[in-house]
Amino acid sequence: MWRGGAAFVGAGLLLTACGSVSAEPPRLLKAPSVLKSDEQKPRDQEKPQGYNLLSLGALNAAIQQGREIHYVLPIKYTDGTIYNPSTGKNDKVRLRSYGDQFLAPMILMEPGQTVRISLLNQLPAEPNCKIDPKTGKPYATNAPHCFNNTNLHSHGLWVSPTGNSDNVLLNIEPGVNFQYEYNVPEDHPAGTFWYHPHKHGSTSIQVGSGMAGALVIKGSRVPTELSNGDLDTLLQPVTANADFAAQVMLIQQLPYACFDAQGNIEKDAKGQWICKDDQIGKVENFDAQFDPKAWSQSGRFTMFNGVVRPQMEAKTGQMYRWRLIHAGVEETINLRIRKMGPKAPATGLVKTVKAASDEVAKACTGADVTQYEVATDGLTRPQVFNKTVNNLQPGYRSDILFVLPEAGRYCVYDDSSGTDQVAGEDSPKIIGFIEATGDKVADTGAVVKAKLLEGASRLQGPVRDTVTGDINDGLKLTKYVPHPTITDAEIAKWGQPDIPITFNIDIQPNQHTRFTVNDKEYDPAVVNQTLVLGTAQQWILMSKFVNHPFHIHVNPFQVVSIRKKNPDGTPGPEWTDGIYAGMQGTWKDTLITDPNAIITVRTRYNRYIGEFVLHCHILDHEDKGMMQNVQIVLPGADGKAAAMGHH
Repeated sequence: MWRGGAAFVGAGLLLTACGSVSAEPPRLLKAPSVLKSDEQKPRDQEKPQGYNLLSLGALNAAIQQGREIHYVLPIKYTDGTIYNPSTGKNDKVRLRSYGDQFLAPMILMEPGQTVRISLLNQLPAEPNCKIDPKTGKPYATNAPHCFNNTNLHSHGLWVSPTGNSDNVLLNIEPGVNFQYEYNVPEDHPAGTFWYHPHKHGSTSIQVGSGMAGALVIKGSRVPTELSNGDLDTLLQPVTANADFAAQVMLIQQLPYACFDAQGNIEKDAKGQWICKDDQIGKVENFDAQFDPKAWSQSGRFTMFNGVVRPQMEAKTGQMYRWRLIHAGVEETINLRIRKMGPKAPATGLVKTVKAASDEVAKACTGADVTQYEVATDGLTRPQVFNKTVNNLQPGYRSDILFVLPEAGRYCVYDDSSGTDQVAGEDSPKIIGFIEATGDKVADTGAVVKAKLLEGASRLQGPVRDTVTGDINDGLKLTKYVPHPTITDAEIAKWGQPDIPITFNIDIQPNQHTRFTVNDKEYDPAVVNQTLVLGTAQQWILMSKFVNHPFHIHVNPFQVVSIRKKNPDGTPGPEWTDGIYAGMQGTWKDTLITDPNAIITVRTRYNRYIGEFVLHCHILDHEDKGMMQNVQIVLPGADGKAAAMGHH
């Protein structure tokens, strides 16, 4: 029976909420709530906190002194509603979530902290989830199953991948609690990251249910003559939305569906997914809800912070910062902010996929708002990069600054056309609306530059002149970049061979489709790549069939070269536009691989040893086998990988 529950919103406004900017009922964009630190409890056999008779006093003292922080993160089914633009009604849904609301809370960390997260798996047990009911035999490794088994991944964090840290090889079954411990190093970059489940076989179902949240490392280190600093120290004093939670824009695409008595997705006459008044939407059927064409056919809409087509208000001439986090499973977003045209029709019901595309064509016809990107995947760019179309693949983060130039209504929309999609095809859809008030601004770039110079003016000593000079020299952010460039000389010094990575979907008649990396499906018993601690190495990334976002845990990589592939398969000219515009030289942890591209990246293996993974960040591809195990080991006396173990 339907029990009611919270609507699909969080707490706290992102921007000041406005009245209705369309014919739709107002749905105000809200920021995620900030997860509150919890004190350590007395030792209890039923709880994961506290391990000996010293724990209660010692751990609480560490929390009070700021050396440690403790979060409790329960996982459960939650009832709520999601607005459906095709009907103008709220669909009832029951989805897996972190806590009591669908929009997961934001986790804040600081460099130098020990962060403990008690993950409580309160999902119901699945006693026979390892057995395929069709065959009566155990599921294959790469057949998605056991959808209530889970774990936790801190996407993009530079922390240990082993033990009770960012260990995605753990399996936390229903009813089991586990305390993660992240020792965030003092020199960890401040930036925009995120967290989500990563249990092989259930990742896409759980993230598709909405189990994903923002994770922000706060920065307070100002640059000095000897050391770089955190971009937050430059931007926070001069942005209109300086609250960290107010900057988060969590992008999600939830393929919830209602099912008829035969277990088929309820659809209307045109094949679009519907939910009747007495039905509850769920994310449970992997094959049907994660089919490559399912999203484009479903009529579902991309959400900002758990709200479908939210409404926002802003002031012209003010500089805003958005921390864009693509927490969707598989669909590309080409994000644009554009003035609505003078003859834009009143927006309201969007009954079909074609109607959504037509709405964009008719309403979003004014001038584009420039997005000034300052960080990619949480890591500060060496120079601000201007764009009007922000290509966001699953797993990407993009920190942007923007200024609205004149009063009026603006579309925030996905301009996807199908040409750069990572799964199936999609069509343009409005994601949200902004209502701007205030005087006209002639040059938004001049406003951004002035604000950055204002931030730099707060610095002391010679470094102020350095930062000011960089900003005046093409909006460079040299003193805020966290990692030094990996040079040819550094690669030559270590002499490590290039590592080729090729994604593929191998489709053969009368055989199961294989999702592979280097022509092999994932095998949990095999370590595919062994890397040597303290070295730097070059990787070559490619795809044989369709686009795949490459993601690797622990250490970020620097994009060195993206070459168009010649007809004979050899590297051709540099690819510097479209999905790869502005990529060269940036640091990332996720990067789209196009079948027509040959990509060279470089990375360092510093500080951490242990086993982790690389994979395609189309999460249903990962669940089906497009993943590899990777390990970093100590060097031997000869500089090569040392044997592991006591021999």
